Amino acid sequence: MKWVFVFLLLLNVTLGGYAYVQHIRSQPDAKIIDFQMNADEIRIVPEPVLPEPVRSQVSTSRSERTACLEWSSFGDLELRRVRNAMSSMGLGDRVTARKEQVTTNWWVYMPPQRSQARMERKADELVDLGITDFITITEEGRWRYAIALGAFREEEGARDYLAQLRDKGVRSGDIGKREQRVMQTTLIIRAPSPIESTRLVELATQFPGSEMRATECQG
Repeated sequence: MKWVFVFLLLLNVTLGGYAYVQHIRSQPDAKIIDFQMNADEIRIVPEPVLPEPVRSQVSTSRSERTACLEWSSFGDLELRRVRNAMSSMGLGDRVTARKEQVTTNWWVYMPPQRSQARMERKADELVDLGITDFITITEEGRWRYAIALGAFREEEGARDYLAQLRDKGVRSGDIGKREQRVMQTTLIIRAPSPIESTRLVELATQFPGSEMRATECQG
């Protein structure tokens, strides 16, 4: 009979354990208490400190990927207008210039006048209209006593600029094909902020024919 008692005892223990396990499985929230009991053993692992050579290398790598905006390209006349328009942005020495020789195919001009005096009178009229970016042509040749208002690589840029001049009151301006090699300037704006980038893109719409693109800064 003793072995029957032992058998029944083991059976009760087994059934009790099985019932407990099933109860825990059906109520997973019951284990939350067990996890909470170990909360005091949780530690925040600090971020590893990089050795100085590694920090320098990471810093250098990041600087090499600094974004720049390249805004091209401007003759002397337009460049003055662009710099004046940018002056209020406070970009300072983050703006550098790169000169390059390009071929322009179109220009905006006022036709040759009959004399230098009449040309100078036209120039005074432009100044009265608030237009100061022009060049009077006095050299011998077909275009003597004409007034150059701007040179452009594309016809679209020349037409857009002429439209702006007409809005200001210029009536005798015209555009024409005039292929020539000229020195023009590309402006590089280093690490502009999102707000500065937005303002620069908006500003570029005021200078038809110019191009603005994002690129990695060099050096």
